[in-house]
Amino acid sequence: MLVLAGAGSGKTRAIAHRIAFLIRERGAPPWTILAVTFTNKAAGEMRARIDALVGATASDLWVSTFHALGVRLLRRFGPDIGLPSGFMVYDEQDRRALLRRVLQELGVTEREYPLPRLAAAVPQRKNAAFGGEDAPRWWRERDRVILDGVLERYHGLLQADRAVDFDDLLIRSVELLECSDKARAFAERRFRHLLVDEYQDTNRVQYRLMRLLAPHRNIFVVGDEDQSIYNFRGADLRNILEFEKDFPTAQLVKLEDNYRSTSSILDAAATLIAHNEERKGKTLVAQRGAGEKPTVYAAASDSGECVFVADRIESLRKQSPGTRIAVLFRTHAQTRLFEEEFVRRGIPHVLVGGQRFYDRREVKDALSYLRLVLNPHDNASFPRAIGSPPRGFGGATLAMTQQTATERGLSFWDAAAQLAEENAIPARASQGFESFRRLRESLADLVGKTTLGELVQKAIEESGLTGSLGRENTVEAEARLENLRQLVTAATDYQEREGEPSLAGFLDAVSLLTDLDTVKEEAPCLLMTLHSAKGLEFDAVFLTGLEEGLFPHFRSAGDRRAMEEERRLCYVGMTRARTLLVLTYALSRRSALEKEGRTPSRFLDEISPQLLHQDPSAEPSSLARTPGHFFPGTVVRHPRFGEGTIVEAEPPGSEQKITVLFRGAGRKKLVARFAHLEVVKGGRPQKPSHPRRPYPVRTPGPLD
Repeated sequence: MLVLAGAGSGKTRAIAHRIAFLIRERGAPPWTILAVTFTNKAAGEMRARIDALVGATASDLWVSTFHALGVRLLRRFGPDIGLPSGFMVYDEQDRRALLRRVLQELGVTEREYPLPRLAAAVPQRKNAAFGGEDAPRWWRERDRVILDGVLERYHGLLQADRAVDFDDLLIRSVELLECSDKARAFAERRFRHLLVDEYQDTNRVQYRLMRLLAPHRNIFVVGDEDQSIYNFRGADLRNILEFEKDFPTAQLVKLEDNYRSTSSILDAAATLIAHNEERKGKTLVAQRGAGEKPTVYAAASDSGECVFVADRIESLRKQSPGTRIAVLFRTHAQTRLFEEEFVRRGIPHVLVGGQRFYDRREVKDALSYLRLVLNPHDNASFPRAIGSPPRGFGGATLAMTQQTATERGLSFWDAAAQLAEENAIPARASQGFESFRRLRESLADLVGKTTLGELVQKAIEESGLTGSLGRENTVEAEARLENLRQLVTAATDYQEREGEPSLAGFLDAVSLLTDLDTVKEEAPCLLMTLHSAKGLEFDAVFLTGLEEGLFPHFRSAGDRRAMEEERRLCYVGMTRARTLLVLTYALSRRSALEKEGRTPSRFLDEISPQLLHQDPSAEPSSLARTPGHFFPGTVVRHPRFGEGTIVEAEPPGSEQKITVLFRGAGRKKLVARFAHLEVVKGGRPQKPSHPRRPYPVRTPGPLD
C-alpha cells in the first residue's frame, strides 16, 4: 500500500494506527512488525505513539532508523560476508581521518584534492557505483581515476581497521541479504509487516534493502512526492513515483484532509506545486476554514526586507504573545541581517540548524586576520589565522611557538619571529610565517586608506581563504564562500550605517552581536533554512528571499528536475504556516561590495494572483509605475529577451533609458519608448500605458 500523505494530513498517526490495527484486529505478533524511518527523533516519536495505542506489547516491535537496522543485521550475521561481529562504525570525522591517511599513502596533496571535497565525493561514488552509475558528473576524467584509487585504498584501510562507515551499513546490509541464506531466512521469518515513513526521501540503496526485506510484498509506505527535498543527499523521487509499477497489486490511498493550514494558504501552495510534472497529484482540503490570504511584500533592499519582517514580528508579539513564528531562508548566509536586526531590537530568537553567523568557522577565520591587522599580538587570533588555510606552520611549530612565548614573556607573533630568525623552526614554517607577516603588514597599510568592505574583501582573498574553499568545489564550500561574501557585505553595511570606516568599531560591533546574553528569555521566533523546517509547523511563517538566483537557487538553472525540487522546497515552506504566511523579496541585495538588482522569484508568478495580497506598505511596489514611464522594480516582458525586472531607470522622459535584468539574457540597457515592453501581471501581458497593482490590498487580520 502506498499512502500519499499531504502536508499536515497526519502521516505519522497513520503509521501508528496501522500498527495498532495489525496487532489488535489482525492478531499480528508485535515482533513480526518492522517500522523504519530516517532519524532517531522520528523513530522515538513513532514508538511513543504506538506505546500509547497498544501498551507494553509495543516493546517487541522493531522501530528503527535505516542505519540502526543495518547495524543490528550486520552484528548478527556479518561474519557470513566476512565482516567481524565486533566491527567499528566510523563517523564523518573518522572518515576524514582515514581519507587523510589515504592521501598521504598515495602521495596526493590536500591542496590539489581538498579533504572536504573527497569526503563529499566518497559517498556519492559509492552509492552511484551501487546503482551502476558513473562517478559524480562534476569530476574530470583524471579526478575519477584518482577518486577510484582513493576509494580502493580507503576500503582496504576500513577492512584492516575492522570498520564500516555509515554508507556501508546499508550497502553491506543489502549484500548480506543477497548472499547469506541465514540472514535472508531470518528476515523473512521475522519481518512479516514492513512499514516505511518518509518514503519520498529514500535512495536506491534503501530501496533495494526494502525490497529484500519484503519478499512477501507486504509493505506499507507513507510519503509525499511534493515534499521530496533531499536529492542532494541521494534521495530518489522515482522510488515513490514508481511504487505502483514496482508493486503492481499495490493499493493507493490519499490522505487529503489537512489539519494544519487555512484553505487560503493551501490553495496558494497548490497552484504553485501544480507546475511540477513529476508528481502523482492530490487535492488538500483544509479543516480550519478560509483564513487570510498570504501576503506578498516587495522590499526596496535586503535590509528593508529585514526591517519589515522585524516590524511585523514585534507587532505579532504584542497582539498575540503566544504566537509561534518562523523566519525561513533558502541559504544560511541570509540569516546574518536578521540576526543583527533582531539582536538590536531585543527580539528573542533561536537560529535552528546552523551556527550563528559570526560563529561560523570561515567567518571566525576571516575575523582572526582582521584582529591581527589591528593588533599582531592578539594571541587568541594568531593560531587560527596562521593555520587557516594551512601554510606550513603546523601543530608542532605552533606548540614550540607557544612554549617560547611563555618562556620569554613574548606574544605568539614575536616568538614566531624570533624562532624564524634563529632558524629554530623548519624552513617551510619559517617561509609560511614570513608570507603571513607580509600579508598582515600589507593589510595594515590599507587601514584608513580604503573602504571597510574593500579591506575585508582583500583580507579574505589574499589570505587564501577564498582560494582554498574554491578548490574544494562542493556545495558545503560554496555555502562557506557565500558566508565570506556576507562578511564583506556586513562590513560595507556597517560603514554606511555608522558613516566611518573604523575597523576597530566594526570588530567591536561584531563582538557585541555574538554576545548570547542579549537573548535570555524564551524565544518564540525561530530562524531556519527551509530544509530544517520540514516536518514542523508554526502559527506565522515569513518565507524570505523569493528572488531569482536565490530562490530558486542559481544552481537549479537549466535543470528541470532541480527546478522542480526548488519548487517543492518552496511548497514545504508555505505549508509550514497555520494562520499567517508572508512571502517577501528584495528589489536589490548587497553582494560583497556592490548592490545588485534582483528579479522576483518565478514562484511568485506561478501562484494565482487572486490568491495573494500585496502588502500596501511595500516600498516601492514591485510592479507599480506611472503611465508611460518605468521605474526600478517593474517586471516586464520583451519580445526577444523574455521576462525581466528593471533594475535601473533614468528620470522619466521621451528618451528614458532603463536597465533590465532578464532571466535568460542577463542585463540589457534599453531606450524605453523603443523597447516594445509589456508589463507582466500574473504571467499575462498588459500594455505599459495602464498602471496597475499586482494583487489586491489586504485587510489586516487577527494576527496583524
